Amino acid sequence: MNNKFLVFLIFITLANAKSDFYHSFIDKNLLPISQQQQKIIQDGSKELATIKRYIKENDLSTALTLIETFKNKNSIKMLQSEVIMLECDILYKLKTKTKALQAIKILQDAINSSQIDQSRLLDAYRLLVLLEVRTNKLKDAQYYAVQISKIFDNPTSKVYGKVALAQIYMKQRMYSKAIRILKKELINTDDLEVATIIADELYDAYILNKQNEEAYNLIKKVLKKNIGYYANDPYKALTKIEKLKKAKMYDIAIEILESLVKQARKEHSRSIDKFRLILANTYMDIAGFQPQYMPKARAIYEDLIAHKKENKYWKKAKMYLDEIIMRHGKFDPSLIAAKYSTSESMQQKVMMQELLNALKNQQFEQLIRLKKIYSDIDIKIVNRFGYKNIEQIYDTINFRMIKYYLSTKQCDQLYDVMKDVRDSVLISLTKDPKSIDNMFGCMLDTPLNKTYQIAKRVYRQSFNGRVLLYLERVALELKKYKDALVFSNRIDTINDGTTLSKEFLYRFVLYGNLNNNVSMEKFFDYARKNQEFITNNQDNPIIIDFYYQYYLYLLKIKEDAQALEVLYKLYDKQLEMEARVYSPFVELELAKYALLDDNYKKSLFYLKKGLNIKRIVNGKIYLRKISKKDQAEIYYKMAKIYEHEKKINRYKASIKRCKSLKNVESYYKKMCDNL
Repeated sequence: MNNKFLVFLIFITLANAKSDFYHSFIDKNLLPISQQQQKIIQDGSKELATIKRYIKENDLSTALTLIETFKNKNSIKMLQSEVIMLECDILYKLKTKTKALQAIKILQDAINSSQIDQSRLLDAYRLLVLLEVRTNKLKDAQYYAVQISKIFDNPTSKVYGKVALAQIYMKQRMYSKAIRILKKELINTDDLEVATIIADELYDAYILNKQNEEAYNLIKKVLKKNIGYYANDPYKALTKIEKLKKAKMYDIAIEILESLVKQARKEHSRSIDKFRLILANTYMDIAGFQPQYMPKARAIYEDLIAHKKENKYWKKAKMYLDEIIMRHGKFDPSLIAAKYSTSESMQQKVMMQELLNALKNQQFEQLIRLKKIYSDIDIKIVNRFGYKNIEQIYDTINFRMIKYYLSTKQCDQLYDVMKDVRDSVLISLTKDPKSIDNMFGCMLDTPLNKTYQIAKRVYRQSFNGRVLLYLERVALELKKYKDALVFSNRIDTINDGTTLSKEFLYRFVLYGNLNNNVSMEKFFDYARKNQEFITNNQDNPIIIDFYYQYYLYLLKIKEDAQALEVLYKLYDKQLEMEARVYSPFVELELAKYALLDDNYKKSLFYLKKGLNIKRIVNGKIYLRKISKKDQAEIYYKMAKIYEHEKKINRYKASIKRCKSLKNVESYYKKMCDNL
């Protein structure tokens, strides 16, 4: 007969027993126990109470030593059941497979030999399920869990059976199934303690099933209804705190710890300093994100140090206090590293502080050079300093590097950083228009395909008109006209008048480079409908090319009066901007219009301007160099005006200049030569 079946048979027998003599001071014959025997029992009970206190204070190693010693010397059968249950409880709480297997053997043997009181059988079987789960014997665990529900008639026992099944399902990663069982039992029970036990397991199931919000809401309700469930049991409290911290639910962990410390103080527990140290460290775990907790942690550390004769935790408290002082900049990290050379945790905190100091001091080259080393800092240490991960810190580093290089116009260094940063860093720059201007300013000054491709990947889905316009401009510089057209169309979709106005002349350049007459006509139609865009772009040098093409377009559609207005604007803008225009086309056109009005003086004025326009650059005067072909045309037209005005000498001088031009093939040169 195997152990499991034998345990089951004895379980049924004991479950139906009508009386329990173990806790009465009478023997099996209903006769009083002697005073001496009573004294032995009372002394033994006191020893067990001491052991229970160690368990409650979570000093499991001491409790195990004491229970093993007591078990070896105990001769009181009345206490035997309690001794076995205490020993197995301690072995389970030590959380090792070896100890769990040891406890299973002890518990099965005890049940088989009827050493477990009937009043403790349910507890024994609940513990047996947990032990089987811990050792991965899930079939055995499920068998016992089902039997608990079958054999015990009282509702509470049946709930415990369901909870045990849910624990097995969680071990099998069948989290949804476990959640369904636990939620149903939670709804159906009106016993606060039982409800708390169910909720405690349901929290674990939610976390394992990645339902953190549900888990958080549930544990908040548990603490509101029955925080004593944890405050009165340090093992349960510390186990739950460990899970809460892993799930980043520090506020709940702190609430339980503060209640645990309060309860320990009330009971004069020897473990209060241990709990206070854990509480202070939990404050520190969240202090990076919520600085108000650091002073609370510091107060506890300082108090533990001040009472170092009364507790064994003062050295650890001193180490953590030094960490706080280092983080406040009062201790150099190198001193802390030397002081705690054997502490891996402190060495990592020193590295973390050095990293943050270098960031503060803008020691960017050092930060990049040592990135591989800093990346090895444990995530818990990174979190403790208020960062989600090391990449978040390097995002900050890269962001500040970019801002620094932008502000100092170090474009080459900027390009080196851009290729290694995450997209989120570059996206964050859009919040600062000046940074965007500087970054794309670099890209426009030195258009490079590699940096353009980075910017295109990062910003192509942006709804920021400023960014889209810059992308269009860089694409134009790199002659990526299809890309530029995509960005131009995207600017249309955001329908931002300011951006559309600023983009106007770049759209003109784009459409001109598409080599498509239809697209240009479409653009000029767009220009005529948005005259304010022309007005708004008077300071952009591209306006000169625009006016030139616009003038020709207006002539083409027979809008001569408007075309002449544009021609005058083009002439004025060329002079205003001291443009490098070598062709006298504008002056020749204006001279032609003046001649049509019989305004010979005005026509001659424009011809002379076309021939010789001075430009001043850096204080030096430069004359426009025009082609010999254009010179021939101007000299000939000037000669004809002088001839009309009967200024013979000026006529002859103009013809002479025209004839003196060498190696010129033009209609006007031939006309001069024939005069």
